[in-house]
Amino acid sequence: MDRIEQLRDFVAAAPDDPFPRYALALELKGKGDAAQAAAELQHLLARRPDYLAAYLQLAMLHASAGKTNEARSVLTAGQDLARKQGNSHTLSELTTALEGLS
Repeated sequence: MDRIEQLRDFVAAAPDDPFPRYALALELKGKGDAAQAAAELQHLLARRPDYLAAYLQLAMLHASAGKTNEARSVLTAGQDLARKQGNSHTLSELTTALEGLS
């Protein structure tokens, strides 16, 4: 069983746990499957909109696909959540990424 299959099994076993889906998205991204990675992150955020780490990763995938408006929207939503959660480190990362969009 390869790592992606194993992560899919973890997602199926615990669909409400955000980490296995996040890990699956990162693995897909690492394997070059950006579209499926973005789909997994979108699914994750639909179920758990409070999972802050997913915002930067999804925005980066959108930006690399030339979807600047989508990336900007995700980063802005992530900034709002980071402020709400009091997470200044992630807020700084999201802000830097937003400023770097062309």
